[in-house]
Amino acid sequence: MPASEVLVIGAGPYGLSISTHLRGRGIDHLIVGRPMDTWRTHMPAGMYLKSETFGTDMSCPQDGYDLPGYARSERIEGIGRGKPLPLERFLDYTDWYMKQLVPDVSDVTVTEVKAVNGGFQVAFADAEAISARNVVLATGVLPYFYIPQELLALPSGLVSHTADHQNFDQFKGRRVAIVGGGSSALETAALLHEAGGEVHLVVRCPDSPIWGTEPLPLTPLVRLRENRLCEGWKCPLWNSPTAFRRLPHAMRAEKARTVLGPLGAWWLKPRVEGVVDILRKTHMRGAEASGSGVRLALEGPSGRSSLEVDHVIAGTGFHVNIDRLDYLPQDLRARIATYSGYPVLSRTAESTVPGLYFVGAAAAYGLGPSMRFIAGTHNVARQLTASVARRPR
Repeated sequence: MPASEVLVIGAGPYGLSISTHLRGRGIDHLIVGRPMDTWRTHMPAGMYLKSETFGTDMSCPQDGYDLPGYARSERIEGIGRGKPLPLERFLDYTDWYMKQLVPDVSDVTVTEVKAVNGGFQVAFADAEAISARNVVLATGVLPYFYIPQELLALPSGLVSHTADHQNFDQFKGRRVAIVGGGSSALETAALLHEAGGEVHLVVRCPDSPIWGTEPLPLTPLVRLRENRLCEGWKCPLWNSPTAFRRLPHAMRAEKARTVLGPLGAWWLKPRVEGVVDILRKTHMRGAEASGSGVRLALEGPSGRSSLEVDHVIAGTGFHVNIDRLDYLPQDLRARIATYSGYPVLSRTAESTVPGLYFVGAAAAYGLGPSMRFIAGTHNVARQLTASVARRPR
């Protein structure tokens, strides 16, 4: 069986960033997965990233591989502060980053990660099994998609998740309810309306949608306050894993899910407010098939009501629970300490199973809410790599 010191499972921003740091230290490793698959096949065409460019750079041990470096190298204009970044341009950046730094991603699918003496054995659907001393799980959010209980009984053709759609042409002339007030729900509402659909946005929180603000001019004071994740005096706490880990456990679990969200991008507001029907302070009490569509039972400021639509899209995000990772057998999952579905991690993202690391959204309880964003790659890649280098080989 082929062997490697480290196997990185997942080739999104976290997997790619960690690979560059491992390579920088000369640590033997393999990285597997379909490169940037979540971004390529589960994000809608026409989308813009919510994060500013300073929060969209992937970590790398060498200088010059951030978005400004990409723009200079490829002689591209229009990338900068206060300029929304199109999905297509971001993917072009990641392709450039991979070509320069991570050219050897293996596009194979993991079926099982089995703990054995001295490390792990990993099986694939389409390749020979390998052994590895360390395994890094960088598999993104897709395993954790969340659809509210009220919608689960609907036939599959009547309900979907925002991650299911790359375009919305099939909804032209149709009535669609979108449940949620976060970034994915709001951008789906805008794109679906622009594709010719009739949109009804069902928002539970009383003050939603909440919109971000356009970046301030880059004065010395703003530069002092700014970091890769966001601007504001509280952000250093959320963007510092060391500080975040000092919070009480229940607060960490709550903030891991809720910091900087649900929040709509500032540039998206004019495409939604006053454009689509927003049902504010409205709870969904139930849903049932009605003819060829769906009848939603709602409760809002005016009391109980119903809404007839052709389809419902859940813009309700993702709820981390590692029990949903079916490639981890039960005996291995039983050894991973968890809290509220999240793995309990060290500062270096190592779980209670030595040599097994979690990064990305699954690490938000252990290392803070920055793990839900690309900016979080800067808070874990170097530390994780140092931890691997310290482990006896």
